[in-house]
Amino acid sequence: MDKISPSQKLTLVNHFRNNVPVDVEGLSFALGVPVTYADLADNISGMIEPHPRGGFQIFINRKHPRTRQRFTIAHELGHYINHANLIGSGIGDDRAYRSADTGRYKNAVIGPKQETEANRFAATVLMPLEAIHAIQHREGINDPSVLAKRFEVSEHAMHIRMGVPYEPHPLLF
Repeated sequence: MDKISPSQKLTLVNHFRNNVPVDVEGLSFALGVPVTYADLADNISGMIEPHPRGGFQIFINRKHPRTRQRFTIAHELGHYINHANLIGSGIGDDRAYRSADTGRYKNAVIGPKQETEANRFAATVLMPLEAIHAIQHREGINDPSVLAKRFEVSEHAMHIRMGVPYEPHPLLF
């Protein structure tokens, strides 16, 4: 049973969003959702499942880049905050942040709508627009690549958050 009320959860989320980069692991633990780094299949970014002692736990692919791990924690917290009643025996999210249709969890009730909501939650937690705008105005930093480093997120995620087209750097051979 969840010991934290919905309003307390949102208060915690907003408290953690006040500092950049957001301590997403600290937020998860404050919400009572422990994070474990595990050896997961390369195509799985993370999972959320019921904890044996109640509540939920998150598993993160230890082989993925740190920026992806941070986004995945926030994404799984999005499921916890918004979809706890749909988690069932668990959700495994692939590299595209879609509920995995193979492997340990095949959660038929988590679909594109819920995955989009979890992604939006993750972006809002890790890249608060008010923090981006404050840095832009206070420090004159508008480059999504520079802001991505500051917020400890991928350049692609920051481009999406800022509504700026993302052109990945061409590979040099």
